[in-house]
Amino acid sequence: MHMNDKYIIQVEDLHKWFGMLHVIKGISFSVQPREVLVVIGRSGSGKSTLLRCLNFLEEPSTGRISIAGNSVDTGPGVKVDHSTIITLRLSTGMVFQEFNLFPHMTVIQNVIEGLITVKRMNKDEAIPIGEKYLEKVGLREKRDVHPIRLSGGQKQRVAIARALAMEPKVMLFDEPTSALDPELIGEVLDVMKEIAYDGATMLVVTHEMGFAKDVSDRIIFIDQGLIVEDGPPEQIFGNPLDERTRLFLEPLRKVQHL
Repeated sequence: MHMNDKYIIQVEDLHKWFGMLHVIKGISFSVQPREVLVVIGRSGSGKSTLLRCLNFLEEPSTGRISIAGNSVDTGPGVKVDHSTIITLRLSTGMVFQEFNLFPHMTVIQNVIEGLITVKRMNKDEAIPIGEKYLEKVGLREKRDVHPIRLSGGQKQRVAIARALAMEPKVMLFDEPTSALDPELIGEVLDVMKEIAYDGATMLVVTHEMGFAKDVSDRIIFIDQGLIVEDGPPEQIFGNPLDERTRLFLEPLRKVQHL
């Protein structure tokens, strides 16, 4: 596969081993700019590992990753260029399952921390950008409080604002609602929907099938470290081609009224 400009993300024959455990078994896919790609699959199927390999939070065992024109080859004996990884990370924003906010910092300080430390902005430049993205997630009025005063949903929305403030080319979401109480999930999904409708390129690992059905352009179903099915939501939910996809979705249909 030739890395071309049509795609903002390209992954080619990605493998990840943890010791003897082969978690990602040769995954390839591409994502176009402004595309919302949702990754679904059982717990332990490799979804989060795949996402973490994209920005080298986990170093792939072999394979090639290209994001926004920055390509990195990995494999035994391949010297990974760290400056390329830093550039690649700067083009991705990541939202984790756990919010990872700094407890000793206010909301606005959390949001602008990356702008100051990574992008070397001065505080006066960074604050208006931070406020703009707090506004975007509906939390402008919480700018001066500490995270301990926030609900889980509000913390996650601050984490999203923090990722957006870096103005990345691609947003990665790793099960962003799975640590939240059920009544708080909606507020986070609503913010994510808005970001999608604004035209962001998004890769979302989630168990929220309603979100996958309504917001995604494409869904990838991963089973045991392999892509089993890749298609538009109508196909995945309406007429899955692979028996494993059907078996995975069957019980969820009843619970989530799909």
